[in-house]
Amino acid sequence: MAAYFNTNQLRLTMKELVKIYMSDCEECNELSQDCMDLLRHNFQAEYAVYNKQTKAVEIGINKTEDDFNTYPQIEVYSFPIKEIGKKIDHSFKHNQEDLEFYGKLIGRKKGLGSNSVVLMD
Repeated sequence: MAAYFNTNQLRLTMKELVKIYMSDCEECNELSQDCMDLLRHNFQAEYAVYNKQTKAVEIGINKTEDDFNTYPQIEVYSFPIKEIGKKIDHSFKHNQEDLEFYGKLIGRKKGLGSNSVVLMD
């Protein structure tokens, strides 16, 4: 069975999904793989982890230009778990590939299968 979403519905569903991800994170003291994938995707990050001591999500972004002669310079950003939903919402992307990625995350969480979310204009 497929689920049909327009861009606004997809964004609202993603907001709800992020709330679930953060609630699960607070319970388990770790980010789910889907949540890590979302954070890495939206922020073009090298990694995303949950810091149990500070109760914050840390995202590492490579600031090095495409220079293969040096080690990458990773800049770490830390966001309190209560604020990460807003940061993800602000980083929401509207191009087709990104919307398809979000659809796959929603499909996996809802048990629809990764290709069962259909995007409509």
